[in-house]
Amino acid sequence: MTADAPVYVLIHPDGRAEWGDRIATAEQAMGPHGVGRAFLTSGSRLRVVMSDCALILRDEYEPNPYAAVALAHVAGFPPEQCPETRGPVALFAWDPDPRNEWDNTRPLTDDERAAITQALTAAGCTTA
Repeated sequence: MTADAPVYVLIHPDGRAEWGDRIATAEQAMGPHGVGRAFLTSGSRLRVVMSDCALILRDEYEPNPYAAVALAHVAGFPPEQCPETRGPVALFAWDPDPRNEWDNTRPLTDDERAAITQALTAAGCTTA
């Protein structure tokens, strides 16, 4: 994990948050069942990653209220309107350039990183 030029933040169910520069590292933390990606909001250049099976395999993936609050804060809506999150959840900076077939991440902008930092604080997360 790195804090120099992060492309994502990984939020664990216990509230730990880690900045990183390789999305594959975050995806590995999601577990063995594959990952699902979605845009944070319509038109956003931030994407959310979580296990494909986290909502189905409820015994294997614990609730992640920290991620729910942080995502809601960055998206600009009340936390109670956030969909359920389970297991580790990552928020990453997406690069829409179609030439980036294998790694479509980009460094977070200063504004994005500041907004995410505020959201992590609001959620009660701890960062390494």
